Amino acid sequence: MSFLSNRGALLITCAQKVIPMTCPALCRSLSLRLAGFLLVLATLISVTTPVDADEQLRTQIPLVAGSVLWTVSGTFCTVGAVLKRSGWDANVSTYTAGFRYLALAKHCAPEVGTELGLGRRPVGIVTWVSRTDDVELVQVPPEVTSPEGCFGSHGCIVGSVIAPRAVGRVVMAVHGRERAIPMRYMAIPGGDERFCTSGAISKVNCNWVSERERPWSWGDDGGQMARSTNAVGVEAGDSGGPVIGSEGELYGIIQRFGTGALVNLMQYLPIATLMSQTDYAYDIAPP
Repeated sequence: MSFLSNRGALLITCAQKVIPMTCPALCRSLSLRLAGFLLVLATLISVTTPVDADEQLRTQIPLVAGSVLWTVSGTFCTVGAVLKRSGWDANVSTYTAGFRYLALAKHCAPEVGTELGLGRRPVGIVTWVSRTDDVELVQVPPEVTSPEGCFGSHGCIVGSVIAPRAVGRVVMAVHGRERAIPMRYMAIPGGDERFCTSGAISKVNCNWVSERERPWSWGDDGGQMARSTNAVGVEAGDSGGPVIGSEGELYGIIQRFGTGALVNLMQYLPIATLMSQTDYAYDIAPP
């Protein structure tokens, strides 16, 4: 969704992104006179390897806060938190104890039963959507590895390895590299605290502060406002991503972002709102 000011400048955009298509590289034969150039090129390519590793961190199992989830329409959003049910019925068996629930922005997949995945690999379905706010939960069943020689009989579940496909971690920047660190407790940012976002597109930005003022043209009066002090905002595709403290405390999930003169603003949903609407039935999942 987008909003225009009276000057026609695009101000507000929902943080969802359509996946661009890529083309295969073309291979060409090279003469011996290019050998020196190839040596330099190989050196440059090796320098980019850490970036590729950072990308893979967000697109692999187990899922974490900051991972990317694709929708059936080809768009993608960012996981905000990995949760686990806290009631007695959540642990009646090893299998049920392995279920995880991902906090996501509702506008990414607004209908219960919608399937989401890593690329074309299904990982979960929407099981709950908020009636009032831009947030939902995606249920992710555990991975079950049957014993060798077991071909689907009822008794195969005995002795199987059951592992959650999502864990209570969050992608953060550690010594200049992205790492999945344990997500800590739920909280709210301090009045003058600098806090972080971790989006699929904008990556990790720990230069956010709370913002009291909301532009008249923002188009939404929900959630909490924040302002980046380095003029770097969140982008399309970061929807649902975690808003966290510098040590991994969970503050909320990304909902909206500004563009143009408002590029340094965002709106996020406090995690306390999600917990209240789900009757406090979830906790941060084990790391």
